[in-house]
Amino acid sequence: MEFGNYKTVKISEPLFLKGGETGILLVHGYTGSPHDLTYLAHELNKAGFTVSLPRLPGHGTCGEDFLKTTAKDWLRRAFDAYYDLQGMCKEVYICGLSMGGVISLIMAAQLKPKKLVTLAAATHVYDNRIKFTPLLALFKDKMPRENNDKYDDPELEYLKKEYWSYNWPKQAAQLYKLMKLARKSVPQITSDILVIAARNDNTVPLKAAEFIYNNVASEKRKMKIFERSGHVLSNDIEKEAVTETVKKWFLGEEI
Repeated sequence: MEFGNYKTVKISEPLFLKGGETGILLVHGYTGSPHDLTYLAHELNKAGFTVSLPRLPGHGTCGEDFLKTTAKDWLRRAFDAYYDLQGMCKEVYICGLSMGGVISLIMAAQLKPKKLVTLAAATHVYDNRIKFTPLLALFKDKMPRENNDKYDDPELEYLKKEYWSYNWPKQAAQLYKLMKLARKSVPQITSDILVIAARNDNTVPLKAAEFIYNNVASEKRKMKIFERSGHVLSNDIEKEAVTETVKKWFLGEEI
């Protein structure tokens, strides 16, 4: 495998914020990067937590790099970040967005953290074509798709050009592997879990949150639906309220 002269876009750089003896691992989503969770990371750190927000391999660099990575790479990076936090903190909680939520579920089934939060965890998606991506991936790496979104930030425009203006059958097939593994993992989860979903999510249906909530083995569980937000709850119109809810859950306060 050849590796090009890639670089990480500034807003996609991993983030580590030293705080108290309780750590929180934040895991971003598919074709996303740490920028989607930066606000949440800083607010959790202000509340006293040590926060790790890694960049998953192939994300935040370029499409060519993205195509060189697999579900195992993404999982491995999240587990490594968790182990690093565990080495410096007395306790570690997990929170993941979208595919990061899926990875968080897989991790929680194995690692049994005391507390867990999922944000629009993609155990299910609206687009049923994802079931066919393992076959389509044999023929196509990426396929152009229309994306008329405009960003003032040139780095977001770059990420749109590299990631969000294509469908990625090969990488979507890797995401689908994680989705199936997460669904199998959910009944093994015993962590105190907060399941957060968005009413206006065009990617992940509410049935995903309901599936998680109804099938975990957790004694303490709560589901919260935000009415105005889209898929990227942590970086959307209600991000302050979402962040406050997550923070209260991790602090053990009533929400």
